[in-house]
Amino acid sequence: MTTSAPSATPLWFRIAAVVALVWNAFGVVMFLSAVGAVGDPTAGLSEAERAIAANIPGWIMAAFGIGTFAALAGSLGLLLGRRWAWPLLLISLVALLVLEGYVLFFTDAAAVSGAAIPITVVVGALLLAWLASHAAKRGWLR
Repeated sequence: MTTSAPSATPLWFRIAAVVALVWNAFGVVMFLSAVGAVGDPTAGLSEAERAIAANIPGWIMAAFGIGTFAALAGSLGLLLGRRWAWPLLLISLVALLVLEGYVLFFTDAAAVSGAAIPITVVVGALLLAWLASHAAKRGWLR
């Protein structure tokens, strides 16, 4: 059985990992804000947005927390070149699909605030899961 040596990690991958880390740190701050850990979670929301936020079930907030913290840890794993980044980013993707699917299909959020943010979050999570899988196959993660 032959194994090839891992190839050198390209600069673009490291830049993408830093961008992912910053993006997901922002996601964690948004989660902490949404649960009231860093101020009033309803500050700046319209009445329609407050009504939506008041009716979000706890299991959806749990999916939000799992998705954002797993994405942050997975992004750190990408930056450090660790193989455990991929399963964390996959967990994040599943949790964020649950969250954003609920927001888009079971609330009026898309009508009130638009669908751009939920779609962007899902696309970003898909890209990060793909990037981690690609990096693992290329030998960039150990």
